[in-house]
Amino acid sequence: MRTFKSTQQDLHVRIVREIRHGRAASRGALAEILEIAPSTMGIHVEDLVRQGYLAESGLERGAFGRPKRLLRLVPQAGWFAGIEFTGGSLRAVRLDFAGGGEVTLHEPLPAQITAAGMIDRLEGAVRQLSQGASGMLLGVGVGSPGLVDPVKGEVVYSQFQADWSHVPLAGELTRRLGVRVTVENNLHVITLAERSFGGGKNEDDFAVVRARLGFGLGVVKGGRLLPGAHHAVGEIGMLPWPLDGGTQQVHDVLSAGTVWRRLQGAGESEQAPEDLRTALMELAGTRGCAWNAVVTDYARVLGMAQLMIDARVFFLHGPLTSLGSRFCEDVMVRSLECIPALAHSPLRLVLTHLGSEAGALGAASLAMEAWNPEDAPR
Repeated sequence: MRTFKSTQQDLHVRIVREIRHGRAASRGALAEILEIAPSTMGIHVEDLVRQGYLAESGLERGAFGRPKRLLRLVPQAGWFAGIEFTGGSLRAVRLDFAGGGEVTLHEPLPAQITAAGMIDRLEGAVRQLSQGASGMLLGVGVGSPGLVDPVKGEVVYSQFQADWSHVPLAGELTRRLGVRVTVENNLHVITLAERSFGGGKNEDDFAVVRARLGFGLGVVKGGRLLPGAHHAVGEIGMLPWPLDGGTQQVHDVLSAGTVWRRLQGAGESEQAPEDLRTALMELAGTRGCAWNAVVTDYARVLGMAQLMIDARVFFLHGPLTSLGSRFCEDVMVRSLECIPALAHSPLRLVLTHLGSEAGALGAASLAMEAWNPEDAPR
């Protein structure tokens, strides 16, 4: 049974969330959205003002009624760290309490790194972000490759990192940093970034397409991230390809490096360039059989995904965005040719406007969503 104190904390979290996402800026608007009496809402707002999380700034004058005092979050109340990593790269951001970006960090990673070594890198990144920060660290979000159990804070396994098996990542970082740490699959945190900072802000049903070392989808339905019963929604990169019993998997043909090799006409053993974005940009005007083959494979996979999840829009993330809007347009046209049933629910694929820090932003968003005023004694 929930206590009054826990109910009050939940309400404080919801108030902060509504203001941060721009859905409310006054006591009256908050009372209406959260379905609470205005007088009761006033008590909770005053409590958050007294704790230093909220401030009132000026008046909003409407056509009727008394002017409303505007509410805003206090950026200096504390900060959040977001870190996302994958093979070869770690990116981190520091966001203030209001969700404003302050610092970004990018570090290359060794080709082979142990779980213990990676945890050291994550701790080090947070400590670097802390330099010059205002207020205290309020939470850390981490986006990790592989199958992640966010409830346990555990990386169950990673296909690309051999010794990542049942790694208690959240618990270990919490012990070292002394704050709440939340862990999710890196594709899921990229999807959260699209929902909080990208084109998904105004969409309730969308998917994120991410092709880097692997290939996968992040799915939002009804405005909420869809993790699945086993936290594995969107892991279609591990499907056999072609579907008639081929020895390859989807990520073997649709990952960013493989797409570059296919368009470039390079051999399977040739190392993809370190700067894949630039290398793919140089191939954006490609015409011919290789381009058509890549487009067809993407059209088939995303077309089948659309029949299953019926998303309003798919946002393309990662190095393949360098292929430009023509790539998206060709995939959409080809999907209708490959799967005529899509005429009733056509695939819509667009480029994200978020950059390479999307995963770190989403991880920081994860930390903000998990924040509770009782986590940090004031």
